[in-house]
Amino acid sequence: MLTLRAGNSKYDYTYLEAVRQKDMGNYALAFALFKRCVEMTPTASEAHYGLGSMYIGLHNDSLALTHIKKSTELEPANTEYQERLAQLYLYSDKIDSAVVVYEQLAHQVPDNTEYLGILIQIYEQQHDYKKMLDALGRLEVQEGQSEQITLAKMQAHSLLGDSEGAYKEIKQLADTHPYEMTYRVLMGNWLLNNGRKVEALKTFTEVLKEAPNNAQAQMSLMDYYRTVKEEQKADSLLEGLLVNPTTDTGTRTILLGEWIKTHGDASNSDTKELLQKVLDVAPENIAARLQLIQILWNDSIDENVVRECRKAVEYIPGEAMLYYYLGLAQFVNNHPEDAINSLKSGVANKKPDTPKPLMGNIYSILGDAYHKIGDKKASYEAYDSCLVYAPDNVVCLNNYAYYLSVEKEELKKAEQMSYKAITAEPNNAIYLDTYAWILYQEGNYADAKTYIDMAIRNLDPPEENEDNKEIFEHLRAINEKIK
Repeated sequence: MLTLRAGNSKYDYTYLEAVRQKDMGNYALAFALFKRCVEMTPTASEAHYGLGSMYIGLHNDSLALTHIKKSTELEPANTEYQERLAQLYLYSDKIDSAVVVYEQLAHQVPDNTEYLGILIQIYEQQHDYKKMLDALGRLEVQEGQSEQITLAKMQAHSLLGDSEGAYKEIKQLADTHPYEMTYRVLMGNWLLNNGRKVEALKTFTEVLKEAPNNAQAQMSLMDYYRTVKEEQKADSLLEGLLVNPTTDTGTRTILLGEWIKTHGDASNSDTKELLQKVLDVAPENIAARLQLIQILWNDSIDENVVRECRKAVEYIPGEAMLYYYLGLAQFVNNHPEDAINSLKSGVANKKPDTPKPLMGNIYSILGDAYHKIGDKKASYEAYDSCLVYAPDNVVCLNNYAYYLSVEKEELKKAEQMSYKAITAEPNNAIYLDTYAWILYQEGNYADAKTYIDMAIRNLDPPEENEDNKEIFEHLRAINEKIK
C-alpha cells in the first residue's frame, strides 16, 4: 500500500516515482529516489522500507536490516514490515531477534497461524521444547485438535522426558474422537513402543472387536506379536492382510516386502504359494508379480516363467519392464518371434522416466532375437539403439561385435566394441574369445593367440565340452595360422 505525505507534494512525487521506476525494472534510479525520500523525510516508514528492499536486492544485508527495522519502529502495526524484518533476521542468523518479531506477529494477528508454525520450527531447532509446547498449544486453540498437532506435542513431551505428558496427549485425542479408530491405534502404538504391552494389546483388541477389518490395527497387532516373539501369530495376521481384498495396494506392497525380508529364499515354496494367493485377489499388484517372476526365474527360466510374464503384461499393461521380462523369457525358451513382439511393445511403452539401462537391455535382446531369425539389418539397428541408451552394455557390445566378425563386416568397429567389453570384464571367457576371433579375422594372429589362450584359461572347467566347443574351434583355427 502506498502512503502519501499530505502537504508534502515534492516528497509524494519522489516516492511515487521511485515505486514506478522499481516496477519498471530501473533499479539504479529507484534506489537513488528512495534514498532521496529518506533524506527528505526521515520519519517516512514507507521510504525506509523501500530503500531497505533495494538493499536486499544489492545483497547488503546490514543496511537492509537497518532500514527495514527503522520502518517497523516508525509503523509498528504494519505486519508486512515486521514479516520482512523477521525474515531478514533469519537470513542473518539472528534467530533470537527473529523469534521476538514472530511472537509479536503471532499475538498481533492470532488467526494467522503461519507465524506460530514458524515459531514451532524455530523452537524445535533450538531444542526449546517448553516453548515449542506453548506454541503448539496456541496453534491448537486456533486450528482445533488434530493428529498432526497431537503428534508434535507428544514428540515435545518425549524430548522433555515427560512420557506421561505424551501419553495424556494421545489419550485425550482418542477420547475426544471415540469413533476415530486411527487415534486409538496410535495410542496403542505409543503404549507398545513404551513397553506397556498389556495395555497395547487391550487397545488393539478393542479396536478389532469394533472394526474387524481395520488394517492399521491388524498391522499394529502384528507388531505386538513380533515384539513378544509370537512369530506364528504375526505371520498369520500378515498372510490374512495380504490376501484380504480390502487391503489397499500400498499396504499390501509394504507387507509383501516384510514377508520376503522375514522369510527370504529359504521358504520359496511357501512364498510362491502366498504370492499366488495375493495375485488371486489382487492380480494387478506389480510388486507381487515381479516377486513371483523373480522366484520362478531363479528356479528355471522355463515356460512357467513365460506364462507368468504373460499374465503380468495382461493385468498391468504399459510397463516396459514387464515386456522386457516376457521378451527375455520367450527368447531364452526359443520363441524369437514372440520375443520380438513383446520387446517391441516394451519400446512402445517407454515413458520419460523409464531407466535408460532398461531400454538398453530391451534393445539388446531385441537385437539377439532379430539375429536369431536371420534379420541382420533389424538386428544391427536394435544393437545401435541399445548403445544409444546404454553405451556400456557389455552383452550388446560383445554380441554385436561377434556377429560383425562372423560376417567379416566393419571389423574395426567390432574390435572397438569388443575391447570395451573385455575392459569391463577382463576374465569373461566368452568376451575374450570374441576379441580373439575379431583379431583373427583381421589377420592379427599373434594377438589373437594371446587372447584365445586367455579365454581358455578363464573357462571353468578349461576342457572342451558342448557349451564351449566354439571357443576350442577358434583355438584350433588360430593355432593353425600360427604354425
